[in-house]
Amino acid sequence: MKKYGDYTIEDFLLDPAFVEWVKSEGYKDISHPWTQWYQTHQSQQYLVKQAREFILASHIHEKPITDQQVENIITNTLNRIQLEENTDMVFDEHIPWYQHNTWKWSIAATIFLLLSVGIGWYADKNENPQLSHLSQKAIEELITKTNKSNLKMPVKLPDGSSLLLEPNSMIQFPKSFEDSPNREVYLDGQAFFEVVKNPQQPFLVHAKTTVVKVLGTSFTVQSFNTAKEVKVVVKTGKVMVYEKEEENNNRVTLLPNQQVIVDEQNLMQASAISEEQVVAITSKTSTALEFNESPVAQIFKKLESLYGVHIYFDQKLLEDCSLTTTLGEEPLFTKLQIICEAIGPNTKFEVVNEKIIIQSLGCNQ
Repeated sequence: MKKYGDYTIEDFLLDPAFVEWVKSEGYKDISHPWTQWYQTHQSQQYLVKQAREFILASHIHEKPITDQQVENIITNTLNRIQLEENTDMVFDEHIPWYQHNTWKWSIAATIFLLLSVGIGWYADKNENPQLSHLSQKAIEELITKTNKSNLKMPVKLPDGSSLLLEPNSMIQFPKSFEDSPNREVYLDGQAFFEVVKNPQQPFLVHAKTTVVKVLGTSFTVQSFNTAKEVKVVVKTGKVMVYEKEEENNNRVTLLPNQQVIVDEQNLMQASAISEEQVVAITSKTSTALEFNESPVAQIFKKLESLYGVHIYFDQKLLEDCSLTTTLGEEPLFTKLQIICEAIGPNTKFEVVNEKIIIQSLGCNQ
């Protein structure tokens, strides 16, 4: 029997226990055998991550496929493999090709990848019309974050901006914003954005046929594909909202405590709303947070309350840590970085799904 340490990505994809670990979200359970194995085998972590992404992709967008389609895929895959290898393989004529182990593993894995990536991508493209202007290569290179939990999911973007992804929502963005005139992300659902200021590279949120353009601010976009309307609420700064094809004509500029609702006909209704209404749909974050010799546990609890997230840390290890600092309009992840650097050089934070985990060796360590 092959050892897990020698597994290829195909082996992971075809291991029923591994597939069940991924689909049941067993990787969130630190006591699960697969989770413990993953944490102690760094050399295999990259392959595990890749296999997990393939499985999750196939699990999210499943479409029925006919027996004829499966047969065609198998036939085409077999022919392609035979051509690419260009080697003389000897088969026992009395044994069907699908009983040879080498071919069985290769073809089964290829079919899995075709179904999960190929058909999944096709479904994605058709279910997300805001991606229609992108090439297939560009779509394949997008990072996708989907929040299936009932908690807000913190997401860090390549430029240091951050967002809180609401339940049943999805965000897509490139690995890097470099060499691009804009910082563009694609939203299905609801998210609260805190954008790093960069006048030379505007930040664009694509929501259905609506685009939200900002230079640096905090705001919420509500745009579920199953809903008729798109709503944008501004907490700080200034944003421009316009129809994707009509930037210079049909557009609205919003200031703090203002919102716009875009209906199915792309008609925009802008209005002023109360600060309480803004907080209800964005966050409780204020423009300035001042701490004077405050315990770090108190600071983390304050951020939890303001952002509606969960921050996990060793309270006993950090119980004697106190900080004096002022936090302004920085994105959540920048605030966390400032706090971690103040605690000590070996303190950092990590985001695991909807959880923020503080890793530290203690004060000034």
